[in-house]
Amino acid sequence: MSSLRAAIEGFTDVDACVASLRERTPTEVAEGLADLGYDGLFDDVCRATEAVRDGSEEACDALSVSSAQRGCRRRLALFHGRPAACPEDRVLPGRDPVCVAWAARNPDLCRAAATAERVRCRAVLRDDARVCRHARGVERARCEGEVARYGGALEGPRRRSAAARARPVMTLTVGGERIAREALGRGVRLVTDGCRRRARLADPLGEPVGVDARTWTLELAFGPRVELPSTRSLSAAEARLTVNTPDASLDSVSGARGEVRIEAFEPQLGGAIEGTIEGSLDRRSGRVPVRGRFSSFVRDLDPLPEACAAR
Repeated sequence: MSSLRAAIEGFTDVDACVASLRERTPTEVAEGLADLGYDGLFDDVCRATEAVRDGSEEACDALSVSSAQRGCRRRLALFHGRPAACPEDRVLPGRDPVCVAWAARNPDLCRAAATAERVRCRAVLRDDARVCRHARGVERARCEGEVARYGGALEGPRRRSAAARARPVMTLTVGGERIAREALGRGVRLVTDGCRRRARLADPLGEPVGVDARTWTLELAFGPRVELPSTRSLSAAEARLTVNTPDASLDSVSGARGEVRIEAFEPQLGGAIEGTIEGSLDRRSGRVPVRGRFSSFVRDLDPLPEACAAR
């Protein structure tokens, strides 16, 4: 099986590439492609190879099929070490976490991937198909194929992230009742909003929970420069706490008061985000104390606009 690096290094131009593919493709496969109505496959494959070689995200996006666009961006990102070029994930908000880990050369970021994808994520970064034995069935074959194609293309030193290796924490105690969530294990996405970054600490997939479950969400905003430790009011735009209870006994949206103390904030892939919450919420019988703690890592982020540096 040819590797991605060999394919790119052997590429000359689109016309020669298309001619070579047509010559080497069995008649049965060519007929199958015609039946599927994807006559432009060879052209897309060769233009994608050209786009990866040139590092052109625009050329990837110009391909005729969305799946080809996504694959082109993934190969471009991992080959050139550009996480920001990775395609959007189909489920998790933000970029494809496997692609981000490969492009960042950081095996610790494989934690952001779905459980079934973590083996192939680590195997490619190690360039070691033996790691694929921990996968099963189709996933094992996919893993071995990707190690063969991509393992040698991920040049450069491997980076590590202590925050991604650490156990995530997301707990809140409301009036003596502890609400713990397993919601931050796949990391936090930082969304750029002008010169600010916003983070939503909650279940990243938004999956429904049981009708009797108590859940909570913390939304934070950060300016271009954050001095640590940083304290912000829960009643301000920089921090918003929401607690959902099945009996609606807490007015969590309008009644949250108190402070969030940010102890760690590293706006980079694999960087730490950590802090505490202390305040109170409205209950029908009066106010109840609230205390909480959160810690996780940054799995995805966009760079701030250049103009923000002057602020």
